[in-house]
Amino acid sequence: MRAIVATLLAGLAAGLASPACAQPAPPLLTLEDAVSRALSASPLLNARDAAIAGSLASVDQAGVRPNPELTVEIENVTGTGPYADLGAAETTLTYAQPLERGSKRRARVALARSDREIAELERLRATADIGFEVQSAWVDIMAAQASVADAEAALRLAEDMAAIVQRRVRAARDPLVAGLKADNKVADARARLDQARRSLAAAQDVLAALIGGDSPVVLIDPAVFRQMPVPVPDDASPDLSVAKARIDRAERAYLVEKTRAKQDPTIGIGLRRFEDSGDVAGLVSFSMPLAFFDRNRGNIDRAMAERQEAEWTLAEARRTHQAALRRALAERDSARAEVTVLRDELIPRAQAAVRSARDGYDRGAFAYLEVADTQQSLVDLSSRETAALRNFHQSQARIDRLAGRWTALDAAKVY
Repeated sequence: MRAIVATLLAGLAAGLASPACAQPAPPLLTLEDAVSRALSASPLLNARDAAIAGSLASVDQAGVRPNPELTVEIENVTGTGPYADLGAAETTLTYAQPLERGSKRRARVALARSDREIAELERLRATADIGFEVQSAWVDIMAAQASVADAEAALRLAEDMAAIVQRRVRAARDPLVAGLKADNKVADARARLDQARRSLAAAQDVLAALIGGDSPVVLIDPAVFRQMPVPVPDDASPDLSVAKARIDRAERAYLVEKTRAKQDPTIGIGLRRFEDSGDVAGLVSFSMPLAFFDRNRGNIDRAMAERQEAEWTLAEARRTHQAALRRALAERDSARAEVTVLRDELIPRAQAAVRSARDGYDRGAFAYLEVADTQQSLVDLSSRETAALRNFHQSQARIDRLAGRWTALDAAKVY
């Protein structure tokens, strides 16, 4: 059965490339190429780029000093007696500059840089999400291809068996009902093959939409599906990286609120002109807000609470990450063990049973139903192997998402 399956898998790609298709066969698509194409076609990453550009502008803005203030005052403009006209007016021109205390500008810049770091990490997290979505669709195509191959192998078995039964019916060695049952098996196998091909086309459409392809026909090397590598997951979770960065941002936001509790003085210099005498005099001014009521206490307490929230959020993220990773690893190992048992023990035994049953049927030792049940067991085991392989690769896709496998493909694009 495995030899038949391998032949049919190879025939799937060859059949699509046959002259009857009137189109050249598309090249085999690797997972890395699929993810790269999806990343290039993703509007979400363009949105993340815009967010990064905005955070860079915020860093520049945070480093800007407060604007100075230019004031013009004219006193004694109107009144009574000597102040009835402009002869006694006094004109004052003042240039005042607020002076920031408590490293306010440095704290603002640090906070803006934290926002920029979070924007960059959010882009990497979006990359991981896209990579997982593509990898999952890629696995679905491989599983659908294998299901088509299984259905073609099952159809071939049913047709071969139907031919044997019909010969025996014509020779009056089996009743007519045996031939009808064999024909029903062939019809059922054809219906299953048609459904498997439809599922393959649907899976190809999904991946084509993700990678931005014009054609929904996507072929993947069938040998990749049968391989079961067990790589060691990296420790580069984008989710944990974002959670850690939010703690750093909360700490810097707390420092910003603390600096705002310190009042900033304003120093000014200017000139005053006396219209009645034409004299000019200089002046110096100094002002300082008095922190009698507003000491920014509420904002400081809020920032402290947000920092504690970020710390607890990171702890929860670590807990859920470890649980999800262990669950995915266990599911992958379980699927791998099931495939191993199927390949090494169950399928070879089922193949031997089919050969023995057919030989016995030719000799008249077995009835048709016994042979049909034996063949159906082999078909079911092959489908079970395909399902277990799909579970293995889907579990690996979840592990890759948790470990941040695909962030390396896009890390160089981060500002």
